[in-house]
Amino acid sequence: MGRNLFSKAKKMKLGKPRGTRDFLPEDMRVRRKIMDTIRTVFELHGFEEMDTPALELWEVLATKGGEEVEKQIYKFQDKGGRWLGLRFDLTVPLARVVSNTPDLPKPFKRYCISKVWRYEEPQSGRFREFVQADIDIVGSQKIEADMECLSTAVDALRALGLEDFEVKINNRKVLEGMVEVLGVENSIAEGIFHALDRLDKVGETEVARSIEGIGVGEEEVSRLLEFTRFKGDDAIAYVEKELKSSRRAVEGINELKRMIELSRTFGLDGTIVVDFSLVRGLDYYTGPVFEVKTKSRGIGSIAGGGRYDHLIEKFGGVPTPATGISLGVERLFEVLSGELRDRAAPATKVFVACIGDENMPQAVGVCRELIKRGIPSETDLMGRKLGRQLEYANSKGIPFVMMVGPEELRTGAFKLREMHRKIEHQVRLEDVPTLIRKLDGSTQQPPSQEGQ
Repeated sequence: MGRNLFSKAKKMKLGKPRGTRDFLPEDMRVRRKIMDTIRTVFELHGFEEMDTPALELWEVLATKGGEEVEKQIYKFQDKGGRWLGLRFDLTVPLARVVSNTPDLPKPFKRYCISKVWRYEEPQSGRFREFVQADIDIVGSQKIEADMECLSTAVDALRALGLEDFEVKINNRKVLEGMVEVLGVENSIAEGIFHALDRLDKVGETEVARSIEGIGVGEEEVSRLLEFTRFKGDDAIAYVEKELKSSRRAVEGINELKRMIELSRTFGLDGTIVVDFSLVRGLDYYTGPVFEVKTKSRGIGSIAGGGRYDHLIEKFGGVPTPATGISLGVERLFEVLSGELRDRAAPATKVFVACIGDENMPQAVGVCRELIKRGIPSETDLMGRKLGRQLEYANSKGIPFVMMVGPEELRTGAFKLREMHRKIEHQVRLEDVPTLIRKLDGSTQQPPSQEGQ
């Protein structure tokens, strides 16, 4: 009985948790290309990298996540009885660090590209484990800081080859002013914002039902939904006419107008539109909020963020203004995977093919010499015939193969084959790096399906 169970266990295929994915090397090349491009742009704008633990104390995550976010946090108790959780974003850990490190030079411009976890329903472009690429500016209350975050994110998207996007902006102060003018109690305002945040996903009917369910009258719900339909100049005019009695709303619309005035200066002219349907769901936003969406690819938001001037003090720090934006690497991967796959070349530049088992030590030596000279290289570890080695190199898209056999070792002249063009060069070992760099730009091609 016990042996049978053990035998079945050995044959059973073990899977992975729902909402997570494995990435094989061809996928990781694309993901690395995306993340390296983003990292380069972030650093060009003066942001510095920082990281925090994947695990946080539960009280840290619960400090200002909001009820909806708390439901999505992976929460558990460790062996010492402490309640912990996996971080659900990269902003709350940043706020914890800043609150505990008050002497950081301001503005503190940080970026972080790392994994986060949320227990939500997996769907297209949305997973339970995913990578975010965040930038934040801590210490500046000026709108220029929000624009710097936005322009940096847009520059990163452009560097990845994306142009068909728009930047939607709104302001939590305008939303709060709308609720104030309607005479709705502050205690249910966050419930209204959470419902409105689902507008794109579930539609007006479901959102209206949710808002009525927390005690808002039918007429007020109708006006709220009408409010979300305003965009562009019409949105600004609506606030200046209908919400002028709310100091909060006027302050918010003036900040949005300032963002539009600065759009040309920050390279965002023609991309920004005021959109009152945009409501970022997290409770910690206090001012401008923004979101970047593709116009034609139907993948939804690829970046989003906003200002959170009160979050750091929630962790015991001094009052400190802050703003930031996060790029969704998973959605960028989904949008760009096909385009970048051909351009994301394998790391290995040269496969050192060994002709004859007796020459394996020399082939390893040649491979190590190329590596010392900065040429990513590998050699055969399977004892295969030359034809099989060439098939392997071709299947991986390795652009060059260098032959190491008795003749090459005797003369010191090695055959270097360009796999795509099927051209061979006679070259001495010390000249290989120069030749590789000369030829490399013309040989990057997707792996061929034909054998050698």
